[in-house]
Amino acid sequence: MTVKLLAAVCGLSLLAGAAAAQTVAAQAPVPQASRGAVFITKDDFAKAVAARQSGEALAILGAVRAGDDRIMVDVLRRDAPEEGPVAHSVVTEVYYIIEGGGDFATGGKITDPKPMLTNGRPTNPANIGPTMIGTTIEGGSTRHVAAGDSVMLPPGTVHRFTKLDGHVTYMVVRVNPDYEKGR
Repeated sequence: MTVKLLAAVCGLSLLAGAAAAQTVAAQAPVPQASRGAVFITKDDFAKAVAARQSGEALAILGAVRAGDDRIMVDVLRRDAPEEGPVAHSVVTEVYYIIEGGGDFATGGKITDPKPMLTNGRPTNPANIGPTMIGTTIEGGSTRHVAAGDSVMLPPGTVHRFTKLDGHVTYMVVRVNPDYEKGR
């Protein structure tokens, strides 16, 4: 993953929505959003993937401010499609599949929706904002994604991996509008 590619994906997220979340036992501290450049190396991605695999708290790679919006980059690896479908109320997400792939469902409605909580508190509000999670999706559609593909998810879009080709590792760029106003 090059800085040039990261910049391109971040640019796509700004054009598309700027304006999976993932449940873990412990939440990492929220990094301050920078007003300057943030560089993320391939070693940073590798360390974040290793942290995820060992069950450590979220390994957010970086965050910048764009006015009152917070734009952050994370990397996720899934070895099984165990998380139920989610929908983020205000956050836009852009996924870039780094390796692996699988079937990715979007749209429709979440069955049995509940607020996504960790230890009784909203899960990572700086990153995913208010989020609903459920058991299945009613309606919607499914597409196969693989290394090199991107998926752009506007706020309120139900989404989840339903089947994996072994595993999937993907970069997530999230835009949390007006987050800095609430701080």
